Amino acid sequence: MKAIIGVDPGLSGALAAITAEGLQLTAMPVFKAGKRCYIDESNVVSWLVEHALRDARVFIESVHAMPGQGVTSMFTFGTGWGQLRGICAGLGIPYELVRPQEWQREMLAGQPEDAEYLVASRLWPHADWRATPRATKPHSGMVDAALIAEYGRRRSAGKDAS
Repeated sequence: MKAIIGVDPGLSGALAAITAEGLQLTAMPVFKAGKRCYIDESNVVSWLVEHALRDARVFIESVHAMPGQGVTSMFTFGTGWGQLRGICAGLGIPYELVRPQEWQREMLAGQPEDAEYLVASRLWPHADWRATPRATKPHSGMVDAALIAEYGRRRSAGKDAS
């Protein structure tokens, strides 16, 4: 089975892999320098090498600045988004950009608003959606990354069938 990776970019995002072994999740690796946080590229590379170098396809959420978002946060977010694309390109892993509206339309069809966790927990009832063992709530980035990966898996299956 080809590994399908879903990426919710950003400091509060995550990486999800659907492989023959099942769903693998990790919150976006970050480090703090001074008062600011940054994506930890070396840990992203390690995770992708572990999960994606064996015939993988990556689907990265293509997001843009939101009204009211500060200049610094937009710059940080855009930098991280570019880093993830660059890492995939550098590792030779094909990737596709997916607009949030695309994956949400398919994965959340017929569901109430804010049903991402509900849908993901139905698809993977045994997954641990917490970013850390001490967390009490599901990590929304991990939920979204898993749904993006599932969206990518379904698209890839449709392309392989044609």
